[in-house]
Amino acid sequence: MNSERLLKSHDKKAEGLRFIAVGGFATVLQYGMYVVFVHCVGTTAVVSTLISYAISFVANFFLSSYFTFRSNPNAKKGIAFTLSHLINMGMQTGFVAIFKGIVGPTLALLPALAICVPVNFFLVRYAFTAKIFQGSLRKKKANG
Repeated sequence: MNSERLLKSHDKKAEGLRFIAVGGFATVLQYGMYVVFVHCVGTTAVVSTLISYAISFVANFFLSSYFTFRSNPNAKKGIAFTLSHLINMGMQTGFVAIFKGIVGPTLALLPALAICVPVNFFLVRYAFTAKIFQGSLRKKKANG
């Protein structure tokens, strides 16, 4: 796939590749912010985790909207995006609990991610492309 098609296409393969790129960036951003807050700002690891996760989450939402799915962000999409990530977190946690007994705790996240990342792609894709999430939360005034 050429780079122009990858950047502009609405097909699922291109969206999937952009999804992986945005997810990778969000992960690096989260870790980088975590390190900055722990070592430069001097906050605790737990507080740094919360702050860096929030920064990464917001960046992920806007990049997913504009870059991955070529969509305009709105409150409905933000709520759906948040719900998709809560579902993903719950699934990952459940699968890790299952797989730790099969492959051990060190490797348990890998099969969980192999299941959850594709599911999360479709949940997030739905959040950005379904007609139900296209309008604003405010009711439109009737003309006349």
